[in-house]
This record gives sequence, C-alpha cells and structure tokens, in this order.
Amino acid sequence: MTRAGLANYTPDRPLILLTDYPPDTAGGGAVILRSLLGPEERSSLVWISPTPPANPSTAGPNVVTLRSGSAGRGPRSLGRDSTIHAAALSREVLAEAQSRRAQAVWSVMHGAAVAIVARCLRAGPLPFHLTVHDDPAFANALRSKRYLALVPWIERDFAFAMKGATSIDVIGQGMADRYRRRYGVDSVVIHRALKAPISPSPSYDRGRCGLRVGVLGSTYSYDQLPLLARAVEIAAGRLGVPGRLLIMGQSYGDRLKSESGDRLDVEVTGHISEDDAVPLLRDCFTLYLNYPFGRRDAVLRQTSFPTKLSTYIQAARPLLLHVPADSSVIPLVNRDGFATAWADLDPEHGADALVATWSQPQNHESRHVEAEEVRLMYYHPDRNRQTLFDALNGLVPAPIGVGVAS
Repeated sequence: MTRAGLANYTPDRPLILLTDYPPDTAGGGAVILRSLLGPEERSSLVWISPTPPANPSTAGPNVVTLRSGSAGRGPRSLGRDSTIHAAALSREVLAEAQSRRAQAVWSVMHGAAVAIVARCLRAGPLPFHLTVHDDPAFANALRSKRYLALVPWIERDFAFAMKGATSIDVIGQGMADRYRRRYGVDSVVIHRALKAPISPSPSYDRGRCGLRVGVLGSTYSYDQLPLLARAVEIAAGRLGVPGRLLIMGQSYGDRLKSESGDRLDVEVTGHISEDDAVPLLRDCFTLYLNYPFGRRDAVLRQTSFPTKLSTYIQAARPLLLHVPADSSVIPLVNRDGFATAWADLDPEHGADALVATWSQPQNHESRHVEAEEVRLMYYHPDRNRQTLFDALNGLVPAPIGVGVAS
C-alpha cells in the first residue's frame, strides 16, 4: 500500500524543487525530472532555480528564478553562485519556502545547488530530499579546468548535505554503493520514466545507408570522436560499404566534419528534440555511447548513467559502447549482440566491434525486444515514479484524510 503521487503536498502547502537549471532546459537531468512529474505533481510543487527559464512567458507562477545570484547581473556565473552568492541564495530559498508555506525541499545536487543546499541545511528548518545524477565534485568539477580548484569546497558542502538529508535518490547502484561507503548514507535508485513500450524499427537499409553510426548529445570531450571516425572508416572499408556518422546535439560534430574531409561522410544536425532525434536514430545501423577513459573520469563512468540511453533504446537499434570495463553500462553487453563493447582506445578494435555487430543478421532487423528489456530494467515508469514519491511523501506526515493506493 503506497500513497499515490505527491499525496502529502498541496498547492497551499507545496514541495520546493531546487535545481541549478530551469524546468525548460534541454539537459539530461531536467529530462529525467520532467518524465517523473505529471501535471498533478507539478501543481503541488514550486520549481526554484538561480537560472532563468529559456522562455519566461510560459514558465507559470510555480517557477521561480532566484534574484540573489548572478542572473541579471550579466551572464549567469556558476562559480559566483556557488561561492560569493551562495549564502544569499540559500536565504532566498528559505524565504520563498516560508512565504509559500512549503513543507519540504527536494533538490538535485548539481551546480550551485550543492552550496545552496548545504547552507539551507545549516539553518535547519525543513526536511530535504536530495537527488544525485552526477557526482558534483569528482564526476563534474574534477574534470573541469574552470572548477577544478573548487573540488575541496564542493566535496565539503556535498558531504555535509548528504549526511544531513532526510532521504536520497541516486542514478545507479554504483553510486549508491559509493555513497554508503564514503558518507554512511543509504539511497534509492531512480531513473527516467519511459511510459510507452518500444515499437519496432524498420529493417536496416544497408544499401541506402551503408555503415551509419549515430551519436547523440555530449561525448564529454572531443578525444574519442576521431577514434570513432577512424573505426567507422576502417570497418566500412572491410565491409565494402560507405562509412557514415550522424552527430546530433551540441557536441563536436562540426570540428570532426572539418577534420575528416572526404574520408568519411559526417552529417551534423545540431540540437534537435528527442521526438525528432528518434526517427533519425532508427535510420542508423548502430548507436554510439561512450564514457571517457582517463583516471580523473573514473567516478563519472563508474557512478553516472547516461540519459541518452533512454533515447537510444527508443530507436530499437544495436548499441556500440565505447567504455572502459569498469563503466556503469557494461552490464548491457552480451545481450545477443544488442550491445557490443569497445573497451580501449584502439580504432582497429572499434572496427572489429563494428564488423562483429554487422555480421549478426539480427542486427539488421529491429531490436525492439531487447530495447524493451532495457526499458523495463531501468526506465519502468510506475516503479521509478513510485520510488520517488514514496521518498518525497516520507519527508512529512500525511495530511488527515489522505488515503493510500494499492
């Protein structure tokens, strides 16, 4: 027996959701949150951010942009909001919560929210639930030249917040295990909610498309893209078909296209919506998902989980995982050739993986059965939503007269 939705909150006694980004951003974290929250939940929730929405005219009264940070004083600065403005931003969050008669706060621990939450918790008036999609100190700041110097302070605030939170959700079991060891806290695992079953894709048209590999979103750096291009070039030569790359999103596609010249057909779309991306991905032979190999990237690849996988499986095409053996996505490998690992930085080995994938007849047909298995394993909508709502409702007592759903 569980309470349905955000049963313990109302528009008059809402839940505060604090994120570094606004609700209408295109990033993976916001995609996850929007998939979990329906209109009924959004009516009992006030979404607060130090970053203004992309389209303020459609934001609505339950979207609040904090005024105490860098926004409105020139370009928004994550560094300033995490340091010199953090105390003022935390006071504003608590004042907004008080004026709205909010009962609790839910925050995604990303960007300036880490510093803001730590300071709010020191004030202590409200229970907090924390969501972690990427470790802010060791998966983000440690890999950034701009924020590398802030790692000790981010880790200090993050550790304090994690230990002071009432409840926590994380993006995978590897992250849950790390935080149990490091901070002594327990957490639940929550992924994006994908409601619709995976529909079949058309048979792959090798005559029209050749060896076409799709890449969606960030690849974390440029370094692995030229290796992929070389692997596709080698594999296409072995197979006697044209080699092609389709790159979607704000990545390094234009640079690769320029450097590839006539050796490879590189198509770059720029940012497009998921609804527009899925049909294009269905027209690819395989879809490329990577994590970086460096020592400073270890926490990222071991504890994070890529939101783009939830888009990829909707295309019902095979996956090429260019990741070290300790990555969080390695359990996807060995699904009857649905996901193939390329576990080093040698393009020849990448070509071997592509040729092996091509040689399996089932990979030229729809892989919706295997994709549906992945959807149910990670993105089951009822399970993910209920796990989240159980945690959020657990922050406060149930109102008198509120029932439960079986």
